Amino acid sequence: MHHFKALRSISLILCFSLVIFGCATSKNQVLDSHFGFSAEAVSEGILLTFSNIPSDSVRLFISVQSWDDTGEIGHYNCISSFADIRDASFPYRAISSLQLERVKETGRVIFPIVQAEQKYTISAFVQSRSDIDNGFYSVFIDVEVIAENGIYFNRDEVQFKLNDTNSSVTLHSMPLFSSDVVFHAQKIGFYTVIGSISVGTQHIPSGLSSDGLTWTFEPQMTDSLRDYNNDWLQSGSYYPAWSVVFANIIHDDIIWSVEIAKTPIFDFSL
Repeated sequence: MHHFKALRSISLILCFSLVIFGCATSKNQVLDSHFGFSAEAVSEGILLTFSNIPSDSVRLFISVQSWDDTGEIGHYNCISSFADIRDASFPYRAISSLQLERVKETGRVIFPIVQAEQKYTISAFVQSRSDIDNGFYSVFIDVEVIAENGIYFNRDEVQFKLNDTNSSVTLHSMPLFSSDVVFHAQKIGFYTVIGSISVGTQHIPSGLSSDGLTWTFEPQMTDSLRDYNNDWLQSGSYYPAWSVVFANIIHDDIIWSVEIAKTPIFDFSL
């Protein structure tokens, strides 16, 4: 069950980077002598321009966050999308783009799924094989990027439901995008967040229905968390939890996992 250690790190990066890596600043570019990037609104969405990507890096992870219209700034209110870009020598069984060499050459990546006038926060890190072995990464946060144009969808029109026993979720309707998009072969993915831990379809693939629109995560999720003796969740305590569905969209050969809906918060206990 050691995979939950890596899973915890991934879940923190996905949606909670503002909390983990400090408060956002007013800068829209972060650079150091090793790695940096800038972000700007373009007609296709948000253009990320990278500089000094280390030659020995095998992974570039990009996370894009915005906030819902409730006015609340919390984990639940974060809307997250991400791209896991890797070198061809370092593939991964989850969805990832083997386009790192091209990004090193061009220094450009476009995130296309944006809403005009919405503010987005972008974070990124690179890793070498040594960094991965030692659990190390460098994080750079880019804030207050205001989108001007791109592909958009109305989140309120997406029907995503949690069943009565809080054990499975079903996507009843796909989002209607403002322009045509190209989906990955694995069109839809799911994960459930509990505190700072998330469990996804890559951890419980047997829970997916044949059409890929329903994911049953219990009792496997609870059984696995009970088996893995950790200090993050205490037996008998209740934790806020919610499930998320995302669409895997290919743009310029980069796969973006774009959050399209989440369930209301429910109580979880071991």
